[in-house]
Amino acid sequence: MSPLRPRAQPTALLQRRSVRQLIKFSLVGVSSTAVDKGSLWLLLQGVMPGAPWAIGATLSYSLGVINGFLWNRHWTFRAREHGSVGEQFFRFLSTNVVGLLLNLGATRAVLSIVIDASPAGAAPMPRQVVVASLGAIPLVTLWNFSASKYWAFRRPSGPVPVVSSAPSPPGAPS
Repeated sequence: MSPLRPRAQPTALLQRRSVRQLIKFSLVGVSSTAVDKGSLWLLLQGVMPGAPWAIGATLSYSLGVINGFLWNRHWTFRAREHGSVGEQFFRFLSTNVVGLLLNLGATRAVLSIVIDASPAGAAPMPRQVVVASLGAIPLVTLWNFSASKYWAFRRPSGPVPVVSSAPSPPGAPS
């Protein structure tokens, strides 16, 4: 029996740069999520018990952003030559501020459902905050990947200028 059409080769899909970048971005995201959620748990349980959850979530998210910037710049997008580290960090941080707002909004939405089932005026427990914030991951990942690929770490358009370390000869145009 012959197949009606040939099977798609998974290696062909992996040969696409965007697919490889998405996989790498997702792996970096797993490590950044571990940094974020682990820090969130530590902040809410021990370092800042009783503090508003959004403060802990913002601090822990920031630690995850730093982890993500370093790995994505050097490994996912290999963008060391695509611009200055300061410019790239500013862009990456800007995109992640939007990601943070998406994360806080989605976390708040899930918590409002959970807290509505809790006694009136009860603050969410750290476990509830961490679990609720996990629900924001798909939305934030889509936003952050697109913004990182097409803005923060994009390749420059046109020819890349060659910078020479040798001095120009006298009388040469500069």
